[in-house]
Amino acid sequence: MKKLNSGFALSPARRIGSLLLLAIACLNTGCAPPAAPEPQEGVTEVAMQNIAFVPKQVTIKVGERVRWTNRESLPLIHTTTSGDPGDANAGDLWNSGNLSRGESFVRQFDEVGEFEYYCIPHLSTAAMRHAMVIVEP
Repeated sequence: MKKLNSGFALSPARRIGSLLLLAIACLNTGCAPPAAPEPQEGVTEVAMQNIAFVPKQVTIKVGERVRWTNRESLPLIHTTTSGDPGDANAGDLWNSGNLSRGESFVRQFDEVGEFEYYCIPHLSTAAMRHAMVIVEP
């Protein structure tokens, strides 16, 4: 038996049982993606789900907003960060900070243009790089 820092011993069978109970609890309560936020006029939704931005490109009008929501089934952190990670000015226009499951970040776009963004924790994942907000007049 292995001694834990708390001073009591936990047999291998109990450790496995505890992990099994944790897995069952996750399946019953915590592994479904969080519900989508209520739709709002002038707000375009982008989900962060399955380690991807969905959709990866959106087109909006000047003055409208984009809401990114972490809808992962597992407890993964995401960001929405302006630019490309190789650019010196990456993150200058916006950086949501870490978004946990169910959390959202909203940004209003007041200029015409194409705004690239990515997820800091998932730089190597193609589905979370070179995403785009296109803002039209």
